[in-house]
Amino acid sequence: MGKRNKVTTRDIAEYTGLSQSTVSMILSGKGNVSFAQETETAVKEAARKLGYKKPVKKGSGLEKGLRDTILILAPLLTNSYYTSIIHSITEHAALHNYMVMTQVTFREAEKEEALLSMAKTSQLAGIIILYPIRRIAQANDIFKTTPVVLIGERPDNVRFDCVELDSRRPGSLMGEHLLSLGHRKIAFMTAPMSKHEISRLRRLEGLRLSFEEQGFGKGEDLVKVYHPSSRAYKNYAYQSAEYMTGYEMTKKALAEDCGVTAFVGHNDMTAYGILAALREEGHRIPRDYSVGGFDNATFSSMPQISLTTVDHATIQKGKDAVELIFARNQGKNSPSRITRMEYGPRLVIRKSTGPVPVR
Repeated sequence: MGKRNKVTTRDIAEYTGLSQSTVSMILSGKGNVSFAQETETAVKEAARKLGYKKPVKKGSGLEKGLRDTILILAPLLTNSYYTSIIHSITEHAALHNYMVMTQVTFREAEKEEALLSMAKTSQLAGIIILYPIRRIAQANDIFKTTPVVLIGERPDNVRFDCVELDSRRPGSLMGEHLLSLGHRKIAFMTAPMSKHEISRLRRLEGLRLSFEEQGFGKGEDLVKVYHPSSRAYKNYAYQSAEYMTGYEMTKKALAEDCGVTAFVGHNDMTAYGILAALREEGHRIPRDYSVGGFDNATFSSMPQISLTTVDHATIQKGKDAVELIFARNQGKNSPSRITRMEYGPRLVIRKSTGPVPVR
C-alpha cells in the first residue's frame, strides 16, 4: 500500500478485494444502496484495522449536519394537526440522531419548487411532506437519491413512500354518524376547492356517498357546500384563515336559512369557526345544530369545545415516516420498492353532535 500517511478507500478496497466504489458507498452511509451484511462488516472491519478516517473538507460541517437532517414541508403551522405531526417526527427522529428542519410553503408551488431544488443538492437524510404538494414530479426525481415520504392524501402520480389517508372513509364515517342521529341535510364548510386539495374533495365525496348509499337521495342535494372565493380566503390573516372560513361561511348559511341541521368543517380548525358563529347567533349545540370536524386536533377534546371528529393516527404517522427514512438510509428497502402505509380512521363522538332538532 506504500508509505502514505492517510489510509484511503483505495487501500481498503485492495485489502478486502472489493471495488473502491463499493467501499466508498458503505463508509459514506449512502442511502438507497444495499449490500450483503458480510460485505459491510468486512469493509468496516478493514477500515478499523487500517485506521481509516473520513476526509474532512471545507464546509463539510454544514454538509454533515444536513446529512443528519430531515426536511419537513408543511403548508402552515397554525393548525395543530400539523404541529402534532411535526412534534412526533422530531421526537422520533432524535432516536436515530436526526435533526429536523421545518419549512412552511403556504401551499405555494414556487416555494415548493425552491425548497425541493435546495434539498436535491443538500444531501439530506430525508424529506417528509405533510400535504399533497403540486411539485410531485420534482419530489419523484429527488426520491432517486434521497428518501422522501408523504403523510396524507396520495395523488396518483406519486412515486415515493407514503403514510397515507383516503379521506373518503372519514367523510363517510361522519356522514353515517349524522344520519344515525336523524340529520338529513347538512352543510360542508371548507376552504376553496381545487383539484390539488384532495382531502377537501374526498371528505365531501365521502359525506355525499354516505347519504346516497343509505337511500336518502342525491348527495349533492343533501350536502350543501360553502366556501369563500380564493380572493376572500387570501384576505383572511393566514394564522386564522381556516377558522374564519368556518365562521364566515356559517354566518352566510344562517342568513340564507338553508335548512340544514348539522355543519361539518373540512378540518377541526374550520369546525371551531362554525361553533363560534353558531354560539354568537344564540344557538345551542347540539340542541339547535350539530357540528363535526376532521383530524381530532389538540383542542377538540377540551370540555369547552368537545368536538365530534375523526381521528387518523396523527402521532403514529409521524413515527412511521421517520422509520421509512431510517430504513432507506440503512439500505433495508430496495430502491425499486415503494412503501405505502395506511391507518383506518376512527370516529370520536363528543358533545357537539346530537339528535336532529324538532322544529
